[in-house]
Amino acid sequence: MNILSDQQYIQYSRTMLLSDIGETGQLAIMNSSVVIIGMGGLGHLVAHYLAAAGVQHMLLIDHDVIELSNLPRQLLFTAADIGQTKVAVTKRVLNRAYPEININTIAEKVTAQHFYQLIKRKVTKPLVFDCTDNFKTRQFINQLCVEHKLTLVSGAISGYQGQLFCIDFSDSGSNLHPNSGCYRCLYPLDMTITQNCTRAGVLGPAAGIIASMQALVGIQHLSNTFTQYGILHCFNAKNLHWQHAHMSQDPDCAVCHQQSVTQLSEQPNDAY
Repeated sequence: MNILSDQQYIQYSRTMLLSDIGETGQLAIMNSSVVIIGMGGLGHLVAHYLAAAGVQHMLLIDHDVIELSNLPRQLLFTAADIGQTKVAVTKRVLNRAYPEININTIAEKVTAQHFYQLIKRKVTKPLVFDCTDNFKTRQFINQLCVEHKLTLVSGAISGYQGQLFCIDFSDSGSNLHPNSGCYRCLYPLDMTITQNCTRAGVLGPAAGIIASMQALVGIQHLSNTFTQYGILHCFNAKNLHWQHAHMSQDPDCAVCHQQSVTQLSEQPNDAY
């Protein structure tokens, strides 16, 4: 797509009024593709924001089904959807609201093969959103993004503590911020992380804040207006306080420094 229709021009006019985005940025957003892994409290809202922003191609990956306990924070779902897969319901709801969006779904645990097939058939590399709630899965997604030189937008929320960061592992991105490291640098494999939403609980609006920030980061990246690569943003929902820190590469990291991803990716395909 290299031109907006009259209807699209009206629909996205408020975005294009931003001087650093304009029509060129909106077209970049619409010509992009994204992968969102995890359709829970973060992922379903990220998908909604991106669809509303005009992203034309989405792949949603999640094997989970909707439960009653999801409803206070997973706002696309209703009691009538309980027992259905989250990706199927998300696609149905978003396609109804945004029929021009091409949404594909995989109702399985994410595997390396999904990424291989995705990269093989896409001319433009997709932007990856990690919206999962599992330490092992996050490590696995990080490996795949490093291996395939993709940009990763990672978000997490547990209790009152949320975080997000964006690292561009592409050739151009690595040249701009070569010392940012990766998720493995931030959280080594031997680190014990026991808390997640299931164990620590979470308030719906707190999850919504992290999700909206992930979507904001993604839209800015797609429109070439983002500048905060390699910075960890931490949010305390208890006191509404944000902190940030520059991420740094672990010189012993087996993923982004020693480039031994090929061996690491040979773990079981049901990592998520």
